[in-house]
Formats: sequence, structure tokens, C-alpha cells
Amino acid sequence: MADSVEITSVPNEIEIIKDGYKVKAKGVYNLEDLYVELYQWFTHMEYEWKEVEYKVIAGKGGFQRLEILWQGVKKVDNYTTFVIKLNLGADISDVEVTLDTGAKVKRQKGTLEFRSGAKILRNRDIWKDKFMGNTLAKLYEILIRDRLKAQGGQLYGEAHKLYDELKAFMMIYR
Repeated sequence: MADSVEITSVPNEIEIIKDGYKVKAKGVYNLEDLYVELYQWFTHMEYEWKEVEYKVIAGKGGFQRLEILWQGVKKVDNYTTFVIKLNLGADISDVEVTLDTGAKVKRQKGTLEFRSGAKILRNRDIWKDKFMGNTLAKLYEILIRDRLKAQGGQLYGEAHKLYDELKAFMMIYR
């Protein structure tokens, strides 16, 4: 039967946007504002946001290589969870700029490159150790096929809203 699904053949995750989607720009930025912007975006979109990795590699003449990995996780229901990964690779140096008000402030000059991906995680463990668990899991996969497709569209849209937010942030500082 074409519609039957082996639970062992159903992956634990559905990749919606392949890791590596890139947004890149060069300019003078306020990285503190970037942190605030990302935190607010993930919070507004109801993701639990955490910094998984933070690495600074010092170079010559005040140059720094900054590598940060953020991850947003949103539990949609007992079976599905959205995950958005966001990697920042930045080659920057501190500079002093004068604002329109005449105040001098510290900013970061350089290239920001974001690489991202988005996926849906499935909680197949809810069927584990259940009577006829494998059969129930197969049936459930068939029954929620449309819902999973809609959730994929939702996550795709949310990830692209994040990319739009990042692009807008980088345009502000150009």
C-alpha cells in the first residue's frame, strides 16, 4: 500500500531549510543592538532562545573573528518542535563613530555572515512501549500528513521573517 509508513523509516526530523542558508553584509554595526534584536524576535515568535557557542579569535591590529551559534526551539505540540539554528561568523574591529547628536560611541566594523537552517523535530518516543505502538505510529503519520505540511510552511515563513529582520538590521547600519 503506497500510503503505509514504517515508523522506523520516518526520520526524527524534517529539514525545512537546509543548514547553510546565508545572509551576508559589510558595514559598521552595533552588535549589542543585534543581540537585543535577536532576543526580541525569538521571544516574540515564542521560541526558547539560547547561545550554544561563543568564540572570539583575536587577530592583528584589533581585528577579531567572532563565531556565535544561537538556537531557537519552539514546542508546537507533543509530537513536533521547531528548531532554528543561526550561526554568526563576523570579521570585525572596534571603531569610534560620531552620531548625529555629536556623541562618540563604539561600534564594530566588518563583515557579518549569518548561516542558518530550520527543521521540525518529531517526538516518536510517544509511541515507544505502547501496545501496537508501531502500528499506531504509522497510522498517526498518515493522519497528520497535512498538519506536518502546514507546520513546514509555518516554520519556513518564520525562518524567512528572521532573515528579513537580519537584512533590515544590516541595512540600518549601511
